[in-house]
Amino acid sequence: MLTDIVISTEAGSGTLTLELVYGTDRISLLEEKLTADGDGTITVTDLPGLVDAYVRAYGKTTLEGTFTDGNGSVSLTPVTILFGAVDVGTTAQEFVDSHFLTVLDGEKITSLSREERLYAYGAAEATVSADVRLPDGSFATLTAELQAVATEDGISQFNVSPRTILQLLDTTGARLLYYTITSGQRQQLFHCIVEQVPPEPSFLFVNSFGCEELVHCTGTLKQSSKFDRQSARIRGRLRAYQVTEERQFTANTGWLNDAMAEWVTDLLRSMEVCLWSREGRGRDIVITDSKNELENDDDYMPSYDITYTYAQRTHNIMHKRKATRLFSEQFEDIYN
Repeated sequence: MLTDIVISTEAGSGTLTLELVYGTDRISLLEEKLTADGDGTITVTDLPGLVDAYVRAYGKTTLEGTFTDGNGSVSLTPVTILFGAVDVGTTAQEFVDSHFLTVLDGEKITSLSREERLYAYGAAEATVSADVRLPDGSFATLTAELQAVATEDGISQFNVSPRTILQLLDTTGARLLYYTITSGQRQQLFHCIVEQVPPEPSFLFVNSFGCEELVHCTGTLKQSSKFDRQSARIRGRLRAYQVTEERQFTANTGWLNDAMAEWVTDLLRSMEVCLWSREGRGRDIVITDSKNELENDDDYMPSYDITYTYAQRTHNIMHKRKATRLFSEQFEDIYN
C-alpha cells in the first residue's frame, strides 16, 4: 500500500512534481503548486488512485518526485511500485518474498490436460517435489529443478502444468499424484487427479497482481442466443432490416475445494478475460453475471456459475468440430 507523501516547508508553499518511470519512459503524474497548512506541512493522499491505471498496465514502475520552494529543490526518495489490487495483510516485501503472485492460498486441484502457471517476483528458479506412482505399482518422491520460462521486470513466469512436470521428472509411465513448487519461502501444492471430463471452458484472466492465470471449468456449460430484430414496412411489405445476435454462455466451475473457491473470485473481478484452449489464447470475453455463494456448512461443496459473452461485435462464430465429453473422435469414426 502506498503511503501518503508528507512534506515540511518553511516557505509556506511549493511546487510538487511526480513522475512514474518505466524503463526509459517517464510519465508526468502531477505538477502543481501546493500550500502548506498551519504547521508548515503538505500532505498528498490517495496515491494509489493517482498511479493505478499506469501500474495496472506496466506491472512494475518507479515513482519519483521533486519538491521546489523558496529554499530550493529536494528530491523525494524513489519508490518501486508493484501492481497489487488486494490487501495482503503484510508489507509488500514480506508478501513477495513468501508468496507466489496469486490469491490462491492452499491446494490446487489439476489434471494432465490442464495448463498451470505460477509467478514469482525476484526469483527465476524453483524446485519441484513430486509424489508419483511408478509403472510397477510402487510409490516414490522425485525432485527436479524448474527454470522460469520468462522474466520481465523481475517477475518470473513458471510453467507448472502436470505434463511439463512429468517431462521434467523424466519418468516414463509414471502417474503424477501430488507435486509442490518451492521457490525460496514460496510454496504451492498441486493435487493431480484423473479427470473424468475435459474442462470446458477454460478462462485465461489477469489476476489481482497483473499476472495471467487459468481457471478450468468442469461443470455444465449452457449456451443461448438473444436476437434483437428490427423490421419495418418497406413498399408495403414487412421486412427485417437488422438482426443483432448476443450469444451468452453460462459455465459451471464444477466442485471446488475451499482454497480454490476463494481464488476463483479473482476471475470474477478481473477486467481482462479470454477463452483458452490447447491451441492457446482464444476470443476475448466479458463476464456479465456470476453466482458465487459460499456457505460454512461442513458438507457444503462450492461451485460457481459464470455467465459471459463475446467481447467482439459479431457473435455468429463457426466452431471447429471436436470430440464430445461422452465419446471420443475414434468412437465417432468407427460408428458413424
